[in-house]
Parts: sequence; structure tokens; C-alpha cells
Amino acid sequence: MQKSYSFQSMIYASEVGKGGAYVIFPYNVKEEFGMGRVKVHATFDGVPYDGSIVNMGVKNEDGTVCYILGIRKDIRKRINKEIGDMV
Repeated sequence: MQKSYSFQSMIYASEVGKGGAYVIFPYNVKEEFGMGRVKVHATFDGVPYDGSIVNMGVKNEDGTVCYILGIRKDIRKRINKEIGDMV
């Protein structure tokens, strides 16, 4: 059975590389899926994306593990959103 999640997140700038960005997946990935890296079919404001929810060393404010989903530049351009915008 496929799970479906809907949430909003601010678009954050990646501290690694040039121009990368991500959104925070607001659920405990290990509890939800039983593993730490999960392949997903996502949409950002209706634009489809296939990728993975991962832990790239980003932490929540309380220091716990934070899982993220990258959002490519071409997708940000198509939805007319940048770092700091909500998606």
C-alpha cells in the first residue's frame, strides 16, 4: 500500500554545492517507512519529481535528525519559487 503525505515547507538553501535547495519532510521517516532513505514520487505545486527523502546531516532545532527532499532549480523556476518561499 502506498502512503500519501501532503505538507507545506519553506524552501531552504543547501549548505553544500552551488544553488541547491530542499524542503523538510515533517515526519519521522524511520517510524513511517522503517528505513532512513525512501524513494518518493512527489509534486511541488503540481510539478512532478522523483527522488529520495534523505538525511544529509541537517538537524531540527531540537537537535534531532531532519529528513529532507531536494527541490531542483528547474522545478523552482517552473513554480516561480526561490529560497525562503513556501511550497
